[in-house]
Amino acid sequence: MAALALENLVALQAPICVLRSQLSRLARAVDQLVRARAARAVPEWRMRQVQNDIVRYLGKSGAMRRLPARSR
Repeated sequence: MAALALENLVALQAPICVLRSQLSRLARAVDQLVRARAARAVPEWRMRQVQNDIVRYLGKSGAMRRLPARSR
């Protein structure tokens, strides 16, 4: 009886490995899809506008000026 159970387990391991690899490929594909959609969540024109606003604000505040080198 135990020999039959072991034979069945050995026979099942191959399909389980195939299923596991297919599931991992599916998980990677879903991760890439979600990552791509998240990257497109904010339009590029809006990102450029925000970056320009940051540069303009830092320029007005003087934060973009080169700081003097510190002596050691």
